[in-house]
Amino acid sequence: MQATSAPSREWALELVDVSKSFGRNPALQEASFGIRSGEIFGLLGPNGAGKTTLVEILLGIKHRDRGQVWILGVDPELAPRRIRELICGQLQISPFPDKIRVDELLHLFAALYPHPRSVPELLGLVGLNEKRREFYERLSGGQKQRLALALALIGDTDLIILDEPTTGLDAQIRHELHDIILELSRMGKTLLLTTHYIEEAEKLCNRVAVLFRGRVHAVDTPAALVKRFTDGQHLEVRFSRVLSAEEESGLSGRFRFERVSSGPDYRFHGEQGERLLVDLVLDLAPRGIGLEEARIRRPSLEEAYLAITGSRIEP
Repeated sequence: MQATSAPSREWALELVDVSKSFGRNPALQEASFGIRSGEIFGLLGPNGAGKTTLVEILLGIKHRDRGQVWILGVDPELAPRRIRELICGQLQISPFPDKIRVDELLHLFAALYPHPRSVPELLGLVGLNEKRREFYERLSGGQKQRLALALALIGDTDLIILDEPTTGLDAQIRHELHDIILELSRMGKTLLLTTHYIEEAEKLCNRVAVLFRGRVHAVDTPAALVKRFTDGQHLEVRFSRVLSAEEESGLSGRFRFERVSSGPDYRFHGEQGERLLVDLVLDLAPRGIGLEEARIRRPSLEEAYLAITGSRIEP
């Protein structure tokens, strides 16, 4: 994205060269990306990458040092009250009083917005109807995350920011929250989702920004990032016998491959594993070379992330 002095109509949320430091420690360095209306946009990076700092800048909790931000065409630092009507957010840590009840907390937040959503409707959406009169302290970790999500939706804003909404939850609860996030997308909401779970970003997000050490290193769809930063699909095969040097030389004119063991195991590279397998079988049949095993291995977003940053995200 190129620097600009005015918001683009293309983006629901736009950042241009946003930087933030704490003393001599840079948390964000010239971060730039845009989010289109109606998409789920993922901000993918490890703890300490700068995700929460960026979210707090968008929500008006922290001020940026440099750069430009527009949320639905509005600069949050110039119109903080207006921004609160345009955007809702769920922070990674949201402490609430132990003795407040679930529905009381929702009604309290609803009073902050001009046109809030129905509290009973939200309780149904996040599956907390039976806990509506429960004290906050008696909720499980998953139920607290559901409540935090409901609070992020109470203002019925078009843009919703969710900061690590599934961190620390078991697989079943994470799956249930994924379903809620996808339902919000089907309702036409625009979502910014920060996560350090690569499979979560790959499953939920239309596009992803890779954030590492305060810098945005790449922005694209998960599939496009995989295609751009990995060497394509692999076809791992075991031939019926070890190929001779002459046979390997004949294959090298048509295929990219390497031998992966002292036996008849090879790895072939191509854009489409199925097409590669068909071409290989057609080439081998007249030569009397058979296949004992064949497996198509598709590269993952995790491999792309490793290629982009040179580092893995630790669980």
